[in-house]
Order: sequence, then C-alpha cells, then structure tokens
Amino acid sequence: MKANPSLLLKNKTGQVGHTETYIDPATGTTIDMGVLIWHNITVVKDYFKRFDIPITNSAGFFQPALNYDFRTGKEVTTPSEAEKYGLQAAVPTMFNYNPGVGNILANPTLEQFRYCGLNTVRSLSAGFLTTARQNSSELYSRAEIELSSSSSLLLDSKVAYADRGEGGAGIKLVVHTPQGYKLILAKKLLIAITTKLDFLAPMDKRDILTRYVGILKNTGLPEDASISNAAQDSEYNLPPLPGVYSFAPSRLPGLQMVTYTTPQSPKSFPLSNAMVKADIIRTVKRLQKQNPDKFGQTDPEFVDFRSHAPYTLQVSAEDIKVGFYEKLYALQGPRNTYWTGAAFRGEDSSLLWKYVEEIVVPQMLAGP
Repeated sequence: MKANPSLLLKNKTGQVGHTETYIDPATGTTIDMGVLIWHNITVVKDYFKRFDIPITNSAGFFQPALNYDFRTGKEVTTPSEAEKYGLQAAVPTMFNYNPGVGNILANPTLEQFRYCGLNTVRSLSAGFLTTARQNSSELYSRAEIELSSSSSLLLDSKVAYADRGEGGAGIKLVVHTPQGYKLILAKKLLIAITTKLDFLAPMDKRDILTRYVGILKNTGLPEDASISNAAQDSEYNLPPLPGVYSFAPSRLPGLQMVTYTTPQSPKSFPLSNAMVKADIIRTVKRLQKQNPDKFGQTDPEFVDFRSHAPYTLQVSAEDIKVGFYEKLYALQGPRNTYWTGAAFRGEDSSLLWKYVEEIVVPQMLAGP
C-alpha cells in the first residue's frame, strides 16, 4: 500500500495460500511445488525487489512432454483433430497451464478466461518469471519478519466476534490469539481468505475444484521430459478427471513433481488425501508396467504431499447471466469491508496482487 496505512494481518503459521516449497533434508535444495511462475509485470517485480529476492526468466513452463493415457499406461501418439472456433491448438495449453480448473470444455467461457486471459497469453508468448532460488515461500517469510517487527501480524488466530459498522463507525474485531483475546479497532477490513460458500447461497449452482501437489522419489520416470495425461479417445485428447495432470522432473535428480485434480463438484473435499496418494502411486506403477523398456521398475514413494482443497470456486453460466459477478463485486465497500481472492480475480497470484494494488486499495483509501 503506497499510502502506508497501518496494517494488521492474521494468518496461519507457515501457510500462505497455495505457495508451497519443499526443502530436501539431505541437500537443503528448495523446490517450489505450489506457485511456480509469475507474470512479468511491475507489481511482481516490485514485490520481490522490496524483499531483495532475486527473480529470473523462467526456463519454460512447458517442458518437452510425453503424452500417455494414464488409464492404460500406453503412449498417445496420434492427437485428435478438433476444429471448433479454430482454438484446437490452444486447448491443451489452456488445460495444462492452470491445473485445478476442472473440465475446461464444461466451463462457462467467462470462467475459463478468468484463468487464461490476455495477461496469460502475453506471458506464454513473452515468458514468465520465476524465483532464482526456486523458493517462493521466501517472499512470505520476509514479509512475515517485516510485519512482525511492527506488531502488525497475528499468527494462528481466529476472529471470535466482528462488528462491521457503516461509514465512520469503522470495524471492531475480537481476535482469539495464542496469547489471549485482542480487541482490534480499524477503519477498514480487507478479507483475503478463501471465500466461504455462505454468501453464494442465493445461487442455485456452484462448483468447487480441488488440486493436490506432491513430490515423489523412485518413480523410474525420465529426468529430461514431463509426462502429461492425455486420452486417446477424447476430444482434444483431454483426460477424464479425477486424475493426475502430469509428472515433471524437479531441479533435484531423482525427484518428480506431480499434480492431481478433481472435476467440478459441490463438495469442498471430494477425495481424501489417502485416496489421491494411492491413485498417484497406481498411475506410476501402470506407466511402469506398460513401458518396461522406458521406465524403471521401482517402488515410488512420496517425500512431500500437499492438498490445495478447496482450490477454487466456479458458478454456472445461468448464474453469470443473472448477475452473479455484479453482486459479488457489489460486496466491495459496504460495512467498511473489502474482499480479494481467487473468487474475485482468478487463481493467479500475480494478477491478484495487481487487482489489490490497482482496484481494491484505491477503493479502500477513497472511502470515509
């Protein structure tokens, strides 16, 4: 915030959205397994510069990929030819760019382009940024130090009571912290947690998508190419979900990164972590069994696993037509409360920062 107002942030220790970093205990090597890339835009470069964290051009979001049908373990060699709207070449890219948005062919167009819009197309063409040390969590560690130094951070805390008044009445919060209850008096409240479903209740339909990430050892999979899930018999070769999106080699030899997702569902947690991990292991073994001449016959194990459930929310085309997003954005300001998060801009850290800096903060500072 350029106007430098006082700030209080409440968060869980060691958890910031979907930013996850694995630290190898033997070598100390860091591997980002949540947020991997950033748009090359001013707000991103300024944020990393503020905490003196080096960033660099990404070597390429899409590594050379091998396509296999993870249901059978067999290689997919002949892509299907689809011709709708002339977008067939872009569909696999849109599907793989942001794992966790479900069956993109069933998504309303607006929902899809919230995740793969103009900024994304530009970055796919010009290149993304990534952290030089592959440790995106470092950004939040340093932000935590700065906020803690000015007593502007409450960790592992929960709001027990809230009084959100109109106009000059301001905000009163009673927060339960590990040190006891604290009374917070503020002019404005910015809520950045995952948006609850309560205020979506007037809508007939809402879908939740879940995503899981992990790092495996002993997979026998190649170190020089990723393996993408592709269906031989489906339009655009898009695979059925739930299932593994892809396996990709990490910066540390012998460790493979994996992404898994579910289709649209009314449930926040449609699959247990144990079910997801078991399915991932079965997928590796299926690939090994069908391709003994290409993949090592080893016993894969997880070295890390993180659930991003619930990952994001979607609404139906019918809800969009009757004004869902108009009603959503109308929440900005009443009772001195403002909102941000994926429901408002899309599951994209770079563009969320831009949204907050250019839209939300000016609205907050302009009010009474």
